[in-house]
Amino acid sequence: MRRDRGIALLNALVMVAAIAALAAGLMIQAGHSRDRMAHVAGSQRAALHLDAGLLLIDPVLRADWLRAPDLDHLAEPWARAPLDADIDRGRLVARLSDLQGRFNINSLANVSDTAAARAFERLLRRLGLPVALGAEIAGFVQPRGPVRPADYADRSVPVRVVGGAADRVEALRLVRGMTEAHYVRLAPFVAALPPRTPLNVNTAPPEVLGAVLPAASPADIDRLVAERATAPFADMADFEERARRLIHPRATARAQVPDGGLGVSTRWFEARLALHLDGRVHRRILTIERSPEDGAALIAHRRMVLP
Repeated sequence: MRRDRGIALLNALVMVAAIAALAAGLMIQAGHSRDRMAHVAGSQRAALHLDAGLLLIDPVLRADWLRAPDLDHLAEPWARAPLDADIDRGRLVARLSDLQGRFNINSLANVSDTAAARAFERLLRRLGLPVALGAEIAGFVQPRGPVRPADYADRSVPVRVVGGAADRVEALRLVRGMTEAHYVRLAPFVAALPPRTPLNVNTAPPEVLGAVLPAASPADIDRLVAERATAPFADMADFEERARRLIHPRATARAQVPDGGLGVSTRWFEARLALHLDGRVHRRILTIERSPEDGAALIAHRRMVLP
């Protein structure tokens, strides 16, 4: 009898312990669930705030277009300082840059555009990067695709390259021979824009200007950029006159420019958004197309930046 009571008591204790463990587990799971729900809610709130970034950018780019629809340069308000606004419990900051001041990698998609290939090779040399990357990137964006597609298909994580123009420079990370260090060095100087998009000589950095003006030495380019800083090029005639005066009488005649040519205005911008919310920073990159009809800003591409 006592033995039966002992077993019953032991069973009861085991049952109590099991119920207590179950209750504790449920409480822990409930806590984790609340944390997950809070994280999801926070992420959704951040996404909504980042979506509001266009409301911050559009008035600035539209006003700039209304002032001078055919001229864009680095002394304009959009280029001088970041835009910012307080939103709810957060703060949103947007930094704009001119994508047409960068070398358009999609100009390499045209195999007959030898000027683009040569200019890009010079850019790689100026940046201290392997010249072989030029042919690899060209193959990546050309309709026929890479010369050796097996090099992509045989990777530990296979990559299928369909060929054709890229829609974002991050795709270059997949190019054969591209290391992360190479990408970090190259990315600020290139853009993925529609073919035949003009290069804005008012916003192009010295490295890109030097790539398309082979008659210019680094010192020549520095003089041109220094003068541009005090007096942006009003139009292409102004640029050509000053390039001949500061670089060489045949500086522009000897230029090797991709098919899109040169210009002094911009349609394509990049916006880097940073939302400071609840002790965290959420980031997003936007490719902005400004309408040539009314100056309105439209989002062509958006991508999150992982912390």
